[in-house]
Parts: sequence; structure tokens; C-alpha cells
Amino acid sequence: MTAQRKKQGSRGVIRLLVEYSPKIAILGTLLAAFSTILFGLSWLNIYAIFETAATPPVNSISIMLTGLSLFLSRTPFRSKRLPLAIATVSLLIAMMKPLLGLAGLMSSFWILTNSTIVCLLAIAAILVSIQKPVAAQVSAVLAILLFGASLLGVVQAAPGSKVAILILYAGGFLVASGVLTRTIYRGPLYRMVSAGSSAKYIFAQAFLVVLLAIGVTYLSIRNTIHPYFVPLAVIAILCLIYFVLLKLMPFLSHKQVQPLVPPARRQVINDIEQALADKQFATYYQPQIEFETGRLVGAEALARWIHPENGVVSPADFIPVAEQSGQIIEIGYQVLERACIDAMKWPFFENPNVNLSVNVSPVQLQAPDLLENVQRILGTTGLAPEKLVLELTETALVRRGEPGFDTIWALHNLGISIAVDDFGTGYSCLAYLSDLPVQYLKIDQSFVKKLPDDAPSATIARSIVGLGCGLQIKIVAEGVETAQQEEFLKSINCHKAQGYFYSKPMCQEDFLDWASDFEERSAMEKSGRMEGKKIFFA
Repeated sequence: MTAQRKKQGSRGVIRLLVEYSPKIAILGTLLAAFSTILFGLSWLNIYAIFETAATPPVNSISIMLTGLSLFLSRTPFRSKRLPLAIATVSLLIAMMKPLLGLAGLMSSFWILTNSTIVCLLAIAAILVSIQKPVAAQVSAVLAILLFGASLLGVVQAAPGSKVAILILYAGGFLVASGVLTRTIYRGPLYRMVSAGSSAKYIFAQAFLVVLLAIGVTYLSIRNTIHPYFVPLAVIAILCLIYFVLLKLMPFLSHKQVQPLVPPARRQVINDIEQALADKQFATYYQPQIEFETGRLVGAEALARWIHPENGVVSPADFIPVAEQSGQIIEIGYQVLERACIDAMKWPFFENPNVNLSVNVSPVQLQAPDLLENVQRILGTTGLAPEKLVLELTETALVRRGEPGFDTIWALHNLGISIAVDDFGTGYSCLAYLSDLPVQYLKIDQSFVKKLPDDAPSATIARSIVGLGCGLQIKIVAEGVETAQQEEFLKSINCHKAQGYFYSKPMCQEDFLDWASDFEERSAMEKSGRMEGKKIFFA
């Protein structure tokens, strides 16, 4: 229970940080805009704040554009071109001073250092816009370290310029922090937050030592390697190697030393990482049948791990691990893309009543780029949003104002249908159904398998169907295995069903064969050329 509470607490922290990321970025943008004004006035000799000639406010403008790009990348766009273009322009502007330095038109170690920092920030924003969260984290951390080291040199700046420089650095710190909070749902930061206070303490130690090492080195170079600084620099670098390699690297390499994570689970995490790289995850399909017409009206896409040595790995063995490690996000995107590509090949998919259902993990819903990825996949595969149903577990539902709420509504506004999976097993709150755009409720198989003999399960099934009818929500029963269960569900006006009674989950080729066979038999039944009970083949 304690471990579960810690896990929920970590997820709450991650949700909160992701939610505040755009606000942090826009605050950094505003500070950078203010420093741009100060530097610009001094450069134009309208209001001098430097004792020496000022340079154009290139770095301030770059940080301002980087923050704007990061803010826009959180906003749902049908295309990511705008934030990517702004971040690219920011990088080009940041490179102006180094290029002038290479041309011999400008020479200053400080200028080179600050330009490196703003280039790293711009690169981080570009990586965020192209969905490379871990690389963006590395770039942002390097920028923060250099910012911290440069602060030690502010004491040597002209008195009038200290305020403007500090405002510039504060804006840069906020923009870098915005990158980290924007990408905290993946990579080393996610593992550190999820690991508990010990990991945060180790990270703080390593971060402090790295900052001191870079700061001492920075001051040594600025003072032309003064003899007094050399021993300090050597000690700092040795400490840096010790803390980073022995303390921080386990989190960067996925091999966390945690008493709550057994070696077998850590091995699964590593295997999943390799499976993602090798595209070992396949998509299987379980058909859904409409009771009223007896027709095939869709299929649910299910992830299957085809291990090269162990064969098919049960979802129960890797889904919980993938959710804990955050890898379920990438698995979900691979399954969704493969399912959309396959569905476009189904000959019966042109029927307006046929839909493709794909599961969305609660962890995946927390990812701030879910909407953008779904739009990207629909755009590249050509699947119409109206043909897609995204299934959320009941425990993943969120209330108004919580992270993920706006994403669900944005998906609905695209034309995508929302289904609540495993309904009745979680936190069942009718307020969720009144706040969220839900089109389908799926009766959990734990109730269906007891039908029709178990009175409580039968009452729950009737109540869910009645609730759906009152809210104009269609009901899908999952886990149907017998003809008696099917007849009971028909009698209470359930809309659709899926389960082993119709078919087990199948690969694309087997599903197409099954669907063709099923349609042929349905047509023969309808025309009266087949007598007796309907037969389904698994």
C-alpha cells in the first residue's frame, strides 16, 4: 500500500509539473523580452546601462523565441511546424555571435559562453517539437549548468549591466526549467522522480558537483588559468567523475538500484527498450459484433510482444512494467500507427458503422504530446478521425481542470470517439460521464463471465445498459464466451460485444480471413440458405 501511494504521489508530481510547464516557459519568455528591451536601448545608445559598448540583444531575442516555441508546442496544432520553425529561427539567431567571433569581428569568452547556452536552449526546444524528450532534457540540463557557472562571472560585469544580465539569466533558467517539466514524463527525470527521495538526493549531489566543477573551470579560463585555480579545478573534475559515474549513471541507463524493483523486472525494462527499437510489438485484433444486425462493426487493437527467443509474451507480463517505466507511451504510439495502417486495408472498413478501437494507457494520457501524436498518425495513415475509438480505463478518467481533461475534449473535437474500458471496476463516478465526451461504455468481463446466473452481475449489467441508454451512450460487453451470455446481453438491449465466443485476438491476416468468412456466413443466414444456430470460428 505504501509503495502504491508513493507511485501515485510521483505521478501526481509529474502531472503537476507537466501542467505548469507552459506557464514556466511563458514567464521565461516575458523576462527575456524585458532584458531584450534593456539591452536594445543600451545598444541603440538610448539608455546606456553598460560602461562599454553594448552588443545587439541577440541572446535575449533567442531565449524569448525559444520560450515562445516551447509554449506553443504545448498547444494542440494540426502541424508542429510553427513551434519547430520558431525554435529553428531562435537557433540561427543564437549562432550569430559565434559566427561573428569566427570571422574575427567579435572576441569575448563571455559572449561565446552565453551563445553556447542559448544555442543549447534552442536545440532543446527543437527536440521537444520533434518529440525527442530525453535528448531535450540533456540539452536543457547542460544549459542550466552553464547558466550556473556564468553566474559566478557576473560579479566581474559592469555594475550597470548586472541587473540586465541577471534578468536574462533568470529568463533562461525558466525556459530550461520549462523544457525539463515539459519532458519529465519520460527518461532519466521520470525515473528519478518515480524512484523516491533517495534518487532526488543523489541527483542534487551530482548536479551541485557538476555545477561547481564547471564554475571553477569557467573562472579558471576567464582568469587565464591562474595557478591557484588549477588544483581546485582538478579536484572538482575528479568529484564530477565520481558522482556522475557512480551515482547518476544508473538512472541514465535504466538500471536503477531500487529495492522495490526486482532484477527480473529491470531485465524486462531493458528487453522492452530493445523491443521498441526492433519493432517487436505486433498488433492483434478482436472483432466486435453488433447485436441488432449481427454484423461485424469493428475491432479492438491489442498489443502483442513477439519476442525473438521467448515467442509471444503475455500482456500481463509487460504492460504493468511498461506503464511503470513510461515505455507504454511509445508502445501505444506504435500500436496505434500499425492499427491505423492495417484498418485502411480492411475491405469492410468503408462501412460507416465500422470502427477501430485502440487502448490508451493512463500514463499515455498524461503525456502532453498525446493529441499531437494522434493527429500525426491520422495524418500519415489517412485514417478518418470518425473511424477511431480511443479506449480509456475508468481509473484514467479526469475531472475538469485536471491534466488530460482538455486533451480528451480536443480528441473528441477532432471527431474521435471516446470509450470507457473496464467500466464498473474502478472509481465509477457519474460526474466523469457528465463532464467528459464519452460515446461508449464497456462492461468489464469480470461481470460478463458470471452472466446470466449471478444475480449481482446481472443487475450491474442491466444498470450499465440503462445508464447508457439514458445518457445516449452505447454499451459494449467484453469477454463474451457463451451463447447464454450473448442471449442475456441481447435481452437487456446491449449494443455490441466481443470475446472468445466470436474469436480470439488475431493477427491482421487471420482477422481478414475470419471477417471474410463471417460476412459470408452472415449473408447466407440472412438469405435463409443456412439453418440452425450461428457458428463462430476462433
